[in-house]
Amino acid sequence: MQLYRWRAISSGGKIHKGQYFAEDEAQVVHFVHANYGFVTEIKTVEERESLLTCFKLRRNFSNQERAIFFRQLYTLLEAGISIVKAVEMATSRLSEKYKPVCRQLTTGLCSGQPLSQALKFQPEYFSKMAVAVVAAGEASGQLNQVLKALADFYQQQDKMIKFARNVCVYPAFLLVLSFFTLLFFSVKLLPMFADLYQSLGVKETDSLRFLLFCADFLQEHTVALSCVLLIVGKVILAYRKKLISLLWDLPGLKNIRHTFLEVRFEKLMALLLQSGIPLPEAIIHSSAAVEDEAFQEQAKAFSESVIRGIGIAEAASQAEGIFSDLSIEFLQVGEHSGNLPAMLAESARVQEQDFFAQLRDLKAVVEPALILLIATVIFGVIILIMAPLFSLMTNLPEYS
Repeated sequence: MQLYRWRAISSGGKIHKGQYFAEDEAQVVHFVHANYGFVTEIKTVEERESLLTCFKLRRNFSNQERAIFFRQLYTLLEAGISIVKAVEMATSRLSEKYKPVCRQLTTGLCSGQPLSQALKFQPEYFSKMAVAVVAAGEASGQLNQVLKALADFYQQQDKMIKFARNVCVYPAFLLVLSFFTLLFFSVKLLPMFADLYQSLGVKETDSLRFLLFCADFLQEHTVALSCVLLIVGKVILAYRKKLISLLWDLPGLKNIRHTFLEVRFEKLMALLLQSGIPLPEAIIHSSAAVEDEAFQEQAKAFSESVIRGIGIAEAASQAEGIFSDLSIEFLQVGEHSGNLPAMLAESARVQEQDFFAQLRDLKAVVEPALILLIATVIFGVIILIMAPLFSLMTNLPEYS
């Protein structure tokens, strides 16, 4: 898919211009000619990645907004409203910054495109999985039920992500609060102790001199350090997905991440199979939405094993790193009963409960550990600062 910038002129002489995702210029010409008039210019839009792009806010649908959008479409279509009118009415429920996306969908539908094709032309907002599911629903005549299933899927994904985020909020708050507390102590209070020791003629320890050097450095370069922190924070925000993936690879978190990926993979497979997509193709589409290279490689091997005629449960057990032992048991039941989508959905439900339990256990361990660590650091800093004063007090005649 390529983004094209086009200009056109209508039969009445009015000039129109815009952007459109298409596979080639012929599709752009067909779209513009059907909706606006005669094409006068078509140019490809090259996306340039640079440091400045990190500071540009990227619009995207959240899982909650996707769930609202697809559920609205399902409800309106069930009421007998046309797909074009349903998209227009669903647009009013989204915030203003997402309305251009839906207007583009409406334009594509008015030009005769099916919903799946209109979604496909906006890959920044609608994944390949969603396009494949909608296309399968259109082919099988079950578009309404597919839209409802998509809404349920995104609602569950939003629930899981919010739960994981809430688990991280308190530890993150503790770290940020302790950082600013130490910063305030170093900049405001530490110089007061330094002046006191100097007036009393107390010899400063090496550790205290190092803390004073850090405090002076912070005071002298406050503006420069603030700018550096702002840039670093923005870069971290831009590359947060990569950083989070590295964080999840830590030994204590790897099992939790695998459970999350497994739940998402099984839910996607169940959704695609219910939509009428063949199992090998459903495996590939589901793995693409997981966004993990190792997981995708194993899923590809799983799909190839199924194509070669190997049993589903056996092929799943050969694909290491995808399914847990419990999930393979559910696959065996689904394979023998002929109800694989339902068994995948049930396995995902059980694994999801396990995921929530693992996060709660992690939170119960991390929070006390962070409090203990922060208390130890603060206590250590206080000891370093007060050490010269303790030395002075012990050398007083009255103390002896």
